Amino acid sequence: MRRILHLICVCLASLAVFSCGGGDGPEVPEETIEVTDFIFSKPSFVFGFTGQNRYSYCPSIIANGDGTSHVFFCGNPNQGTMVDNVYHIVEYANGTHTAAVSVLQPSLNWDSHHTCDPCVIEGEFKMDGTTYRYAMFFLSNPLEYYYNEIGVAFSNDLGASSWVKYPVQLVPKTWPTEGDQSLGGNAKSWGVGQPSAVSLDKKGKVLLTYTIGDSAGTRVAFREMDLSDMSHPDLGTAMNMNAAGLENLNGGSDYTCNCDFAIAPSDNKIVMVRPVQPHPSTYPSYIPVAQEVDYMDLDSFRAGIGKWTPLARIDNSVSGFPRNHNAGLSRDSFGHLTEWETPTVYFTVSKETPDVNASTGKHAEWTYHIYKSKLTKRIRTVTRPVRGN
Repeated sequence: MRRILHLICVCLASLAVFSCGGGDGPEVPEETIEVTDFIFSKPSFVFGFTGQNRYSYCPSIIANGDGTSHVFFCGNPNQGTMVDNVYHIVEYANGTHTAAVSVLQPSLNWDSHHTCDPCVIEGEFKMDGTTYRYAMFFLSNPLEYYYNEIGVAFSNDLGASSWVKYPVQLVPKTWPTEGDQSLGGNAKSWGVGQPSAVSLDKKGKVLLTYTIGDSAGTRVAFREMDLSDMSHPDLGTAMNMNAAGLENLNGGSDYTCNCDFAIAPSDNKIVMVRPVQPHPSTYPSYIPVAQEVDYMDLDSFRAGIGKWTPLARIDNSVSGFPRNHNAGLSRDSFGHLTEWETPTVYFTVSKETPDVNASTGKHAEWTYHIYKSKLTKRIRTVTRPVRGN
């Protein structure tokens, strides 16, 4: 497990003392410093359709003050068939949970195949004469095409068995022509999706981040929207997120996608959990081995500048699984954090070859289960030789 060390304060170094004896030479001066470690706790199981050819992944979490949490996630209703619905459970403090209920399904012409990647926040959103308390952002795509787009649905109850969809895409694909965008050969552009939203005013103003995959490459973008009145939504202007400071598994600069975000407005911080590149070469090669928690100043993020600082990673040494992917931060109903340095991360695990393979009944997807782990902060004292000027 990678630990990120931050030097917090340096005490006065002891003075060099020279021995009176013969030939021992000067003692090496030392200093005492405080070092902060960020370490993930032992993960605990949250949910999985165990013993079935079904998957559960990409959790979105609203933590309540009473120890319960609402968890929304992607799942497939029919065994062996990879069609996504959004599911909901209530997780209790003792680790038990309610039965999983499908609360959002494909239903419109533009979202006729998958409905996935939920993110739910509280606010005030008016549509067709009704003011709704909650908005669910989601990814979907038309059955006949490959690309994805982003939609939104509304409810006044987190436990509702159905949500009211805004009838058209909130964020459409980035190219104007109908159908898929070719990348050469059989490759096609992924589109836009994997939304993550936070409330900026606890009403209708929303910071929405999402992944773009098109002919210009893969990247994370964001918009500041006003969804107070869905008859005249202000969708803002898309800006690319600055990826400065992000490192890949090999220590080089990283790009990212499929992130979840939370903000701590009083501390001017935004926290991100994201996959670390590159993906592995063995099956399943389409999902990453590690997730990382990073932060930067919120005002820098909103300006499209700033630099990310890493805190810690979830990999095999933390989870015990070879694949760790599609993570979400435990947040309050507005997408905010109070203890932003020590968030709880919900993440998806998967097995790898030879335990799984790309044949019927053996797909890695059937091992997608949701776990969680809390990031903890430890301060310790270390004595070291004084560094030269």
